[in-house]
Amino acid sequence: MIFPEPLKKGDNVFLFCPSSPIIPEEDIEKCKKIIIDLGFNPVIGKSLYENYGGYMAGKTEIRIEDLHEAFSRKDIKGIFCVKGGYSASQLLDKIDYELIKNNPKVFVGYSDVTNLHIVFNQKCNLGTYHGPMVKSNMINDFNDYTKTSFFEAMEKNETRYEEPENMPLSILTDGNASSDIINGALTGGNMAIIVTTLGTQYEIDTKGKILFLEDVDEEIGSLNRMLTHLKYAGKFSDCKAVVFGNFVACKNTYTKENQYYELLELLKDFFADYDKPVIYGMESGHKKPYMFTLPLGAKCSINLQNKEILFEK
Repeated sequence: MIFPEPLKKGDNVFLFCPSSPIIPEEDIEKCKKIIIDLGFNPVIGKSLYENYGGYMAGKTEIRIEDLHEAFSRKDIKGIFCVKGGYSASQLLDKIDYELIKNNPKVFVGYSDVTNLHIVFNQKCNLGTYHGPMVKSNMINDFNDYTKTSFFEAMEKNETRYEEPENMPLSILTDGNASSDIINGALTGGNMAIIVTTLGTQYEIDTKGKILFLEDVDEEIGSLNRMLTHLKYAGKFSDCKAVVFGNFVACKNTYTKENQYYELLELLKDFFADYDKPVIYGMESGHKKPYMFTLPLGAKCSINLQNKEILFEK
């Protein structure tokens, strides 16, 4: 897996909307400013000014043109996704994967951007970053924890997951693992997006890997359905461990008074007989202001004894 050279002060960074549009448009200037404040030169893609159908940052052709321009230009060193949303999957059958494979760049985003992480990792051998997006995280919620993790993930070959204060990891099950150390390449992202890849040529490959999952605004019943779908597709049996990140606003609105059955109860039930480790509580996903940047495609090592997670590019 190739991880490009880390960004340096003064580098050109391409701002890209692969999914939904920027609303209000005034936020475009805020996005430019925060990139300048970080020491980079923002290069603005056409997609930032587009709004098609209310939920797409322009027609597919506009977004593909942006993506190909960003990867083909020698003066562009990084590509920051501005926000997620819907419709990044429309790009997958139109991407020039050889172009991306031959021109690796620092690529950052999450949520709907999971579509792109999977194909860049699997088709282009490009390591990418499940990390903060410009409008979604950097304008208002770029705290020291998130910023430090973001830059360390890019700049260091080895990083360790750091728990924010009073936000510990927990081991839901060790799966009767024969060793305290579990190793595998890191893959994953948004669970709802991952499920939509199943049965397509863009399907996530979890064989021998550590699978990271996060989500937002899903009912508990919907989460149960997605977990079951991943199970039947063999994704949990193929992987070596599962790590759950943030599940924001994922509530159970069906329980009656005096009942309590939320995400943690669901996961404990679902993985009760699972024969591999399941870790819960990683601060990465849609929860703000804390977001740990994950190097997707990197080697991941989980120490079950001391709850330590290491990443090596």
